[in-house]
Amino acid sequence: MNRIFRKRTLRELRSHGMRYLALGSMIAVSIYLIVSLIGAADTIIIGGAGHAEMNLLEDGQFSVFLPLKEEEIGMLRDLGIAVEPMFYIDYELADESILRVFRVRQSIDLAELESGAFPKTQSEILLEKRYCEVKKIEPGDVIDAAGSLFTVSGIVTTPDYDALFRSMGDSTADSANFGTAFVTEEAYNKLKSTGMGLQSEEYLYAYRLNGKMSSDELKELLKTFTFEPDLVEIPYFQEYWQQNYGKRDDLLAGAKDLADGSQKISESLTDLETGLKSAPTMLQNFLPADLKQGISELAQAGADLSAGSAEFSDAIRELVGTFWPVKQDNLLSFVPADENPRIGAAADDVIINKYASILAGVIVLALLSYVISVFVIHNIEEEQSVIGTLYALGIRRNELLTHYLVLPVSISLFAGAIGTVLGYSRYGVPLQTADTYAYFSVPSLDTVIELWVIIYGVFLPPLAAALVNWIVIRKKLSAPALQMIRNDEKSRDIWQIDLKGMGYIRRFQLRQLLREGRSAAGVVLGIFVCLLLMMIGINAWVLCLHVGQDNVRDTKYTNMYLYKFPEESVPEGGYPAFARTVKKEAYGYNMDVTVLGLEKDNPFFDAQPPVSFSDVLISSAMSQKYGLSIGDRFNVNDTQDDRLYAFSVKGIVTYAPAFYIFMDIDSMRGFFGTDENYYNVVFSDHDLDIAPDRLYSISTKADVEKAANVFTDLMYGMVLTMIFASAAIMAIVMYLMMKVMLDRSAQGIALFKMIQSKILCKKHITFCLH
Repeated sequence: MNRIFRKRTLRELRSHGMRYLALGSMIAVSIYLIVSLIGAADTIIIGGAGHAEMNLLEDGQFSVFLPLKEEEIGMLRDLGIAVEPMFYIDYELADESILRVFRVRQSIDLAELESGAFPKTQSEILLEKRYCEVKKIEPGDVIDAAGSLFTVSGIVTTPDYDALFRSMGDSTADSANFGTAFVTEEAYNKLKSTGMGLQSEEYLYAYRLNGKMSSDELKELLKTFTFEPDLVEIPYFQEYWQQNYGKRDDLLAGAKDLADGSQKISESLTDLETGLKSAPTMLQNFLPADLKQGISELAQAGADLSAGSAEFSDAIRELVGTFWPVKQDNLLSFVPADENPRIGAAADDVIINKYASILAGVIVLALLSYVISVFVIHNIEEEQSVIGTLYALGIRRNELLTHYLVLPVSISLFAGAIGTVLGYSRYGVPLQTADTYAYFSVPSLDTVIELWVIIYGVFLPPLAAALVNWIVIRKKLSAPALQMIRNDEKSRDIWQIDLKGMGYIRRFQLRQLLREGRSAAGVVLGIFVCLLLMMIGINAWVLCLHVGQDNVRDTKYTNMYLYKFPEESVPEGGYPAFARTVKKEAYGYNMDVTVLGLEKDNPFFDAQPPVSFSDVLISSAMSQKYGLSIGDRFNVNDTQDDRLYAFSVKGIVTYAPAFYIFMDIDSMRGFFGTDENYYNVVFSDHDLDIAPDRLYSISTKADVEKAANVFTDLMYGMVLTMIFASAAIMAIVMYLMMKVMLDRSAQGIALFKMIQSKILCKKHITFCLH
């Protein structure tokens, strides 16, 4: 009997070869898409983590006012903390792109060579991979930086610049306009001496904890490191210090002068009283008693004034020493690796692809299982009389069940294996990772093949097909043998529906639709799933397109200057603002949000913040990201002071480029306890004459315009893949279901054609008779 079943299986495969070819193609395409997306995500996540560990990725970084002293670095190393300076300066090249130049790293965040070699002389330079790809730079090419010619010795990636954000608050990485570079110690000092940097040197350190303490404990330790302001040789620092801390010296000097003056008055009054008491008796008798009493009391008051003034001076000195110390906290910023948007950005970007692919795989497999079940049911209904005869001959139901499962399970297994192989081939994972390589700066990674993905791709389709079809076929084969031999069709309620008011053709169409409800449901379900995948791709494209357009539209300033050492007065033509970066969680990530204090009628923002410490306006980008509406309350975390602030949304301002909380600048100054004229940002509609050493960075509208199409270009490949794959799956589902429906309705269609032929023939005879 097994031989008979095998022959029937081969005969079924030959007679319905196109149907099973289409079914296998659909399974293979679906598994290919799922496996390639999951494989690409695993390659970036697992492979990237391996390379990051191999290159000694930092546990975090911190910046300081002045470089750490040798004894401070020694203290950290004695505690088991590895620390390496990552000082850098930004330089603008002739094509207006910006290079951030570092010394070659030695022990943390090591550069990984993609091609070429490390620099050996001061005329050689390492360039970051994505910058070189965009600029079409190869090892051996020559670039001009700060008036010096450098030969590109090699192309590298570094784990701390996975996403090439110039500032951690940036929303897009634009490799056409920003990249990193690494030179020898001598070359770095030579570049530094030119004074052509866009800002002063940034004193940044990377650290690795090595399991010795937590990042929070390290941060508290770093806060104990102080610096002497008088020792700072940074240009403009002393001017900035005098503006903000010169009043401290004035306060101490005033208190000292008061104490010294009071002491002199007391001494003079004491001398007067002593001299009067030692005067001749005639003079003492001549002076009124009230005058002598008054001089005595005045001398006592002078002594009390002197003592009180001295106590006041000591108290002022103690208070100033506590709250306004000469030795200031040297720590400027502290960012653990898990809060650094540049680190692990590629993995964070593709993790959603992985989870979405797993979910999509479950949905697609359910659809495939349903389609296969429709096929098998159709075959059973076609062969009911044969099955009934086999039942009568003693063939057991489980044998028939196995027979009807063999072909769909085999097709699913074979197609799943093909899809898995294609997914891991050069036409799968490498194509899906191309978008990541086109945006993020990650090293060339070998494809990561996970066992569970192979099991998912190869064995899950036949397992799902076997499970679903076992249930469906078992139910279908439960009919009595005699009923199956007679090929009796079970009465269905749909035939009882009253359709007398309709014409014959319309009744035929409706009854046909009801009769083929299972196949029609498969078509609808298939179209729904495919359109869902297609619309996800199209929506991603439209979103990226509008992000670029909205960013350009809402950026109304020409330049934004972020100060390191603000001037006493705002440059002419500039509009001051006060910016402070805080954190707010979204989907498990601590994202940067900027509290921006604005003056009234700032022309670059359509915002008029209320005079309040709690009522604020927020940007539309923040409203959408965090789901905030007018009247909602929310919290933000100020990591600089380790405080939690609560605000209430008073209004929403149309602004797409960044997450902003808008406050009145005077209210914000009072809220954060700064000077009444303090500012650290200046907006302008033209270039201002500001010394680069005063600035952290300059952001321009031109930068925003250049980066407008970054996401559109990045998503192009994925969007096309999703659209074409979903269209292919939809076409196959339509073909398969329509083929089943037509096969099942072959007799009805033939009768309908005969009736139509008789009607046409009758009309033709009538016409001829006339």
